[in-house]
Amino acid sequence: MYTISREQQIKELVERVPPVVNVDVVVMKEWKYLVGRRAGGAPDPDIHHWLFPGSRMKYDEKPQETAVRVLAAEAPGVKASLRKLITVFADKGYDKRAYGITIYYLFDYLSGEPQPNNQLDKFAWVDKEEFVRLTNHYPLEVMIFNEVDQAVRTMNTTEDELLTEVDKDDKEIGSMIKREAHADPTRYHRAAWIFLFNSRGEVVLQRRGLNKTHNPGQWDMTGGHQIYGNTIEQTAHQELKEEMGVDTELNLKEVGLYQSEWQSEFHYLYWGVHDGPYKFDPNEVAGIKAFDCERLLAGEYDKDYPIMKHVHEQVEKLRSVWVPMTKKVRKN
Repeated sequence: MYTISREQQIKELVERVPPVVNVDVVVMKEWKYLVGRRAGGAPDPDIHHWLFPGSRMKYDEKPQETAVRVLAAEAPGVKASLRKLITVFADKGYDKRAYGITIYYLFDYLSGEPQPNNQLDKFAWVDKEEFVRLTNHYPLEVMIFNEVDQAVRTMNTTEDELLTEVDKDDKEIGSMIKREAHADPTRYHRAAWIFLFNSRGEVVLQRRGLNKTHNPGQWDMTGGHQIYGNTIEQTAHQELKEEMGVDTELNLKEVGLYQSEWQSEFHYLYWGVHDGPYKFDPNEVAGIKAFDCERLLAGEYDKDYPIMKHVHEQVEKLRSVWVPMTKKVRKN
């Protein structure tokens, strides 16, 4: 059996402090996650903060056993099945009491609603935008929530795409993982935004798949990120073929910068005309529909179709493209 000297043991303890292992449970129901608010009687000094239910792993437990224990103790009333480990996160010194490693396990919701307890006194089912709007949450938890959401939505993909990374002046500087591009607004990447019109001057939009990382289920233009090794124009044509099942001549309108708390993206705005028939991958796109541009801009579709805000902005910007086509149809 391998043995070490007392001096080696002391060196290990001093130079390689063993981390405290935590286990958090991520219960998902219809693409929303269960979070709880720290109760007043909880040992954590910062009460009333929102986070995933979790606990230190005990010496005699397996991580999966800790996850099951946490679900029963901190979210009593909820029945859920343990699905898989989705990510591991280091607190990077955020918790001054100890260096912590947290293992996140995904649970599929089955039934029931959580009951208040000594650890968590209130609960909410939220997506990441709704989580940010909660009154109290740790800044670190926002980062964790985003990483968890990214991991869940990409867990069934075959690979993590390698994207082209650019600097703040839109100059190519290398590559980056897609998950990194959607989690760090200090790094920049590119995307092609393609607005497809039919010959009647209607804009043809797609409904984003429910497994999408951002804005699932909303109506959007065709588009995608520039894959490392491809040009942005190649990306535009490839995305049009993959998402709409067609290809056509594309015209570059402009290049702009879209920034949010999650990402920084240079978008290349293209437009083209095609009357279909359109085909789509149901894993990527949940539906395709042509919208009258004037009615779209007037908000007439908003009640029945959640259309993304930037679609309205870009359709207005492309008015000189679709207006002549609509006038031609009216004359005929």
